[in-house]
Amino acid sequence: MNTRIHSLAQLASSPGDGQFLGVDWGSFVVVTLVALTATVVIVVFYAIGLRLLAIGSPADGSDERGEHTDVGDSVARPRPPLATAGAVVCFAIGVAAVLYGIWLLVPQFH
Repeated sequence: MNTRIHSLAQLASSPGDGQFLGVDWGSFVVVTLVALTATVVIVVFYAIGLRLLAIGSPADGSDERGEHTDVGDSVARPRPPLATAGAVVCFAIGVAAVLYGIWLLVPQFH
């Protein structure tokens, strides 16, 4: 029992031999870069999805009630089905990435 406590004390006194503060900085940088890349990808796909949904909306210059000001022709056009499908795909990619991240974090899921 005493040797077991002694070995645990030795492990605690040298958390990461040869590493600053006991941190594996290479792994830390990899995790940071992957998290940053995943965040950028999710935000970009969400922004593209919003932009695709905005196709066919009235141009700037209309107020909240739909009354047009004298800024020009701001008539709503129908959104092309391809733009709607593209928006759905972009949102699906974002949702899939978030769900995959949750799956990675929660150990009961795997």
